[in-house]
Amino acid sequence: MIKLAPAIALALASLTAVAEAGPEVRDHRTEPAPATGGGQASVHYRKRPGPRFMLPLKIDIGAAGTNTVHGYARGMQAAVGVHWASLSPSPTRLDVGLGVFGALMATPIDQNAMDVGTGIAYGGAYVEAGYALASGTWWRTWATARGEYVGSAAFDNTHAGFGGTGRLSAELFTSGVGVEPRGLFVGSYALGIYVEAGGRDMAEGMNVFHAGAGITIRTPLVFSP
Repeated sequence: MIKLAPAIALALASLTAVAEAGPEVRDHRTEPAPATGGGQASVHYRKRPGPRFMLPLKIDIGAAGTNTVHGYARGMQAAVGVHWASLSPSPTRLDVGLGVFGALMATPIDQNAMDVGTGIAYGGAYVEAGYALASGTWWRTWATARGEYVGSAAFDNTHAGFGGTGRLSAELFTSGVGVEPRGLFVGSYALGIYVEAGGRDMAEGMNVFHAGAGITIRTPLVFSP
């Protein structure tokens, strides 16, 4: 047993040398690349996950519906815009934003109008203002009014006009500011639900009234060099 001690010590020393010469992991954003050669250990760079730049957005995805001369049309709608409540580093009761929206819908097949397409598409730009009716540390509810410029295509007709939409929404959120060598974070992350209704000047054959519901998402301003 005594004769094995030098062999064990030699093995431990060899393992220690291998560990010290093993590859080193560095963050490519915060540490400069070392010089290579001369028996130095190899260096592997690890890229950090996540976006390098992200605007303070509000994103809506949901269902939409409206009456038409060929029946009730159903479909999906989406909107995205830059909003103050997504950028504010502290909870705010006011929100203003600018963005774009669009929807695709279809009516039931009308046997009396087989030569008319059942697809409906519309979209445009909006300006929006909202007020938080109630809020807590991590939740808030909004009442919002939206003015719209909208272009629509339905039943072989196209039209450009204006519209207005009112909505109620509730969301869970977290907000703050983070500044560090790896980048900058300002604003809020949020997830919520909404219901909305309003009127739009649409293509011939479509009803002025529309309604919808869905989920809403907020993202903060993120910058990472």
